[in-house]
Amino acid sequence: YLVKSYTKNHLNLEKSDIEKIVQIIRELKGTSLVESLKILQSINETQNLKGDICEFGVAQGKTSKLMAYLIKDTEKKIYLYDSFKGLPKASDKDILKDDIFNLGKIENYEGKMSHAETKVIKELNSIKFDSKKTIINKGFFNKKNLDFFKFPKTVSFAYIDFDYYQPTIDVLQSLENKLSIGSIMIVDDYDFFSTGAKTAVDEWIELNKSSFQINFIKTNCASFAIIKKVK
Repeated sequence: YLVKSYTKNHLNLEKSDIEKIVQIIRELKGTSLVESLKILQSINETQNLKGDICEFGVAQGKTSKLMAYLIKDTEKKIYLYDSFKGLPKASDKDILKDDIFNLGKIENYEGKMSHAETKVIKELNSIKFDSKKTIINKGFFNKKNLDFFKFPKTVSFAYIDFDYYQPTIDVLQSLENKLSIGSIMIVDDYDFFSTGAKTAVDEWIELNKSSFQINFIKTNCASFAIIKKVK
């Protein structure tokens, strides 16, 4: 009901599109209803801004499908970044906070949450998203690999779900000069699972607080940060 109500009142969509969005959100794994609504709201709010959208940490591509569906009739492209080999090795700043798979220690999460690139492509094909507007960047996100990745010139929305400190702060630093005024980033798992994402966001925002506003949302099912560029 919440999804239907929001899309009906805020998005200029046909009934069939609203039903499709509801279906996609029902399929989401690891993304709560609250967070999915914030993704909807953020992409809608930034729809007329210059720039493309990005997702960092794609997994099986369910959230990619939601984001892509919202821009399928626009000129915006979607840039996707994932190792497709699961989580990297944790750093000293990644302390296990919520042992979601009951693995005992964070070192045991290396390689977990791995999904094949073909799953993502299948999800995007299922909504007939233009493959020419899909740019998939394969590899662990770190500074030594940045030269091998393709980035949009300008970014209007980004969803960051890298869980750990180093890739999260590397993304934030990579994007800070590519973001349009009014653009939005959502960082998933802020203060959840690993302490890394929160530490990265806190360090970065301290250096950039004059240009960005940040809000935190934490519920029983969600914990994430919303960052908006204001100048």
